[in-house]
Amino acid sequence: KGKKHIISTTFEHHAVLHTLKRLEKQGFEVTLLDVHADGLVTAQQVADAIRDDTCLVTTMYANNEIGSILPIGEIGKVCREKGVTFHTDAVQAAGHLPINVKEQNIDMLSMSAHKFHGPKGIGALYVRRGIPLQSLIEGGAQERGKRAGTENVAEIVSMAAALQEACDNMEKNTAKVTALRDELIAGLKKIPHGELNGSEENRLPGNVSFCFEGVEGESLLLLLDDKGVCASSGSACTSGSLDPSHVLLAIGRPHEVAHGSLRLSLNEENTEEDVKYMLEVIPEIIGYLRGMSPLWKDKVSGKKAFVI
Repeated sequence: KGKKHIISTTFEHHAVLHTLKRLEKQGFEVTLLDVHADGLVTAQQVADAIRDDTCLVTTMYANNEIGSILPIGEIGKVCREKGVTFHTDAVQAAGHLPINVKEQNIDMLSMSAHKFHGPKGIGALYVRRGIPLQSLIEGGAQERGKRAGTENVAEIVSMAAALQEACDNMEKNTAKVTALRDELIAGLKKIPHGELNGSEENRLPGNVSFCFEGVEGESLLLLLDDKGVCASSGSACTSGSLDPSHVLLAIGRPHEVAHGSLRLSLNEENTEEDVKYMLEVIPEIIGYLRGMSPLWKDKVSGKKAFVI
């Protein structure tokens, strides 16, 4: 009580960032930690930012756009030592990475079913025993009085079954998807003036994110769709926005380059043939788009400098 300082990062999902904006209007002070070029935040950054009036640290487990995996265990240890509640948005990690809330000192954890092949519209919040929560929805005793409203039992059971299957097959799926990811990254790296977004080592198994200079992401997606390749530019949740990704800006990408981003998500149902096909069509499309760009011609001729 009385503590009104919250720590988070600049590249959180808007579900967190917009909530923090609302809390600021209610009198809370928010510190957003800068993200390194590889898309990581360190436990030391968190420790340095914690104050006597810090009531919450909330960081994502892994980033939804660039796939970088944060050192959650180290951050959790810092928070536990300093007596600060620690929440992690694990929507991208649950079902894909091993998670142990006790060993990693996680007080609260959010997950969403559709990220591990469960139904859309259902998720879960883990809360460590002893963490006080104030109900946002009143009117019933469901969820032990924490959230009123009749439960959607069918979706809850479906989510549990999907998570169980994902966890049972995690080791096998991770090995397969990681191999496909690495093959795709290695192939896309051959495209000149392109760069991988996020850490190559601490990365989600199925995430591939690149920036390509001289290309507009929207045009790239339309032509890929015509070739049967489903992709996104930045976050799928902001696909209707023309603004560059706040995540790419947070890791230091210039606006011009951030507009030319491509994110490909792989899972265990993808095949090596899929990867080979993508490595055929993506370079072709990028070459086609660059060939139509006056800006690209200026860069090639030396009138303007390349950014990456």
